[in-house]
Amino acid sequence: MKRYNKIYCVIPLITLLLALVGCGRVDEKICRAESLAESNPDEALLIMEGIDADRLYGAYRKAHYALVYSEVLYHNYIDVDCDTLSRSMVEYYMDSRRDGERARALYQHALICKNRGEMAEAMVMLEEAEVSLSRIENGKLRALVARTKGDIYANGCLFANALDAYTLAVELFDGVELGYHSASAKYDMGTMLIQLRDFDAAELALCEALEYGVAAMNKEFICAVLHELLDLSIYRDDYVACQRYINTFKSHDALLYGQAHYHAVMAMLLSRSGDMSEALAMLDSAEQMEDAELMYFEYARYIVCRNGGDANGALYWQERCKDTQDRLVLDVLEQPVLNVQIDMLRQTLDAEFRERQLVRQCNAIICVVIILVLLLIAIYIWRRMNRKDEEIARYVDMVDDLQNTINRMPADMAATVGTLYRDRFRELNELCDIYYDHSGTTRSKSMVFNKLSETIDAIKSDRHRLKELEAAVDKYRDGLMSRLRSEIPRLNERDLRIALYLFAGFSNRAIAIFIDSDPVSVSKFRYNLKQKIKSADTVSCELFIAALSER
Repeated sequence: MKRYNKIYCVIPLITLLLALVGCGRVDEKICRAESLAESNPDEALLIMEGIDADRLYGAYRKAHYALVYSEVLYHNYIDVDCDTLSRSMVEYYMDSRRDGERARALYQHALICKNRGEMAEAMVMLEEAEVSLSRIENGKLRALVARTKGDIYANGCLFANALDAYTLAVELFDGVELGYHSASAKYDMGTMLIQLRDFDAAELALCEALEYGVAAMNKEFICAVLHELLDLSIYRDDYVACQRYINTFKSHDALLYGQAHYHAVMAMLLSRSGDMSEALAMLDSAEQMEDAELMYFEYARYIVCRNGGDANGALYWQERCKDTQDRLVLDVLEQPVLNVQIDMLRQTLDAEFRERQLVRQCNAIICVVIILVLLLIAIYIWRRMNRKDEEIARYVDMVDDLQNTINRMPADMAATVGTLYRDRFRELNELCDIYYDHSGTTRSKSMVFNKLSETIDAIKSDRHRLKELEAAVDKYRDGLMSRLRSEIPRLNERDLRIALYLFAGFSNRAIAIFIDSDPVSVSKFRYNLKQKIKSADTVSCELFIAALSER
């Protein structure tokens, strides 16, 4: 049976050891995927997909896993609009002091909220990420946060706010020498400047972005910038620039998307040169394309009619454009104002944060109270042990004193007292010796102390020994106790008992043990007893006083 019990004890230890080893391997995989997230996102994704999230233990390990998985998906251009993965991650990192990981986690969650259309929550997450980024050096992430804030502001039609965010993003991307990101942010600046009708600044920003795209031979980026420059040229009635950008499309073979938009611009250029029939035919053909936008083609027909001198047609399409624009404005106005949403959400999160702070403070107070209680208990136990040591020392002195008292008694009386108490004195001595044996445990010393106390109590309450002691005093001291009882009947039991011990020759220290008191109090009792005897004015008064004064 003992062998089986040992096996049962070892099994949990082995299980725990294997679990720790398993956790260590999982941590290594997560760290490996984290290091490969940007340089080799495909391999990082395979690593993360091979980890069983259900076998992760600990809040930090789960949060770190969710953070790395979110970043791996981001670098693989896999947009996620489900916050199952990131919600628990944010709950951990929101109150964390790991500023680097906290900022990354909140940024990833902000992207998911943005994909879900929860723009206010995304903005609050970005602002919280900025708080952590203000305490660390991570220029790239600061720039990404700023650019994402610009996207959210632009979505909420807060174009001035968006422009400020994009401008900051350009500065930060330039600071960490990320050319593509900087050019992309300049492109975003250009689109916002168009919305704000600052066409000169918009053209400057877009042309700088175009220069980067041409230098990097990034056709997709060139295509995006040229589409914005085409619109800008049309808004400014600058058809020379419009033709130049059309030629740039052709020279770089960059028309990768936006076919309908490109042909609509071409139709406006043809109408400018007077070729109305071909311009209208091109518009009809472009409207049938999959990427055609109704609002833009209404504006294109207005421009074509205006260039062709068709006043009625131009007026008709202008009204159509105005109606469409009004509907868009009304749709925007019906949506909740982004800034108001952000303020409301911020107030809610601040209230939740204060509540969490209060809970932590309460927990801290509870811990402090528990520690204080434990400390008081420890002090109480320590003082109690000290008192036990002091009492044991008193008992040792008392035993020695009793032995000395017996040695000083007349031989006949000493023999009688020794017969009465020698067994108890021997027991007390043995117990005191055991108590001071420091090899014993605290529990065993406490048991010895309790036994010692019981022995002393037995001596105090042993009526039979008291009667025998009184008989011995009467026998060897000419009936001193009997005479005291008869001549001064008003003495109480304590007075008589103190007188008995004093007549027997015991010291104040010994008497203190017998009557559960202290030597100073015994001296007072002795004095009061003398005063009572003197006030009684009995025949044997002087004899009693003399006996009480003996040492």
